[in-house]
Amino acid sequence: MIFIAVAALTAHALFGTMWSNHCDPGNERFNVLKSDPVVAFRASGELFAIENDGADNSWLCTGPDVSVSHVGDPGALYPQLRAKLSQSGWTELGGTYYEDPDWSFYEKSSEGGVPYTDSARGFLITASVRKQGLWVQVHLSAIGLHMGEMGFQ
Repeated sequence: MIFIAVAALTAHALFGTMWSNHCDPGNERFNVLKSDPVVAFRASGELFAIENDGADNSWLCTGPDVSVSHVGDPGALYPQLRAKLSQSGWTELGGTYYEDPDWSFYEKSSEGGVPYTDSARGFLITASVRKQGLWVQVHLSAIGLHMGEMGFQ
């Protein structure tokens, strides 16, 4: 009985790993997120940063993501991080009449094109910047690859 349980868990993990290679072949989408200049950026006044990588290893191809928490004075870090996103080619999305002082949302194409209008050049990636009590979190994510999309084989 123990052997069956161990074999089932091992088979589940192995199949999940094989399947996840279909979700992000060669970790292309994850590597695009990791190589963005915003991930390596360290703001002045930052005490330290905590990076949390999330490669797409799920059964449902939810998409890879990378989060970086910049610990320090949020009031000083937040504008620096927003400026870095803009300098790195990100387009800020938001309300015309109201701007949230604690949260902002960005998007860009992985190949530098304009999202949605230049879809032949890469895939859409998004970023959010959120001010917390003692840190500012930058969260980058790519849309997951699903069955039938981009010649899924």
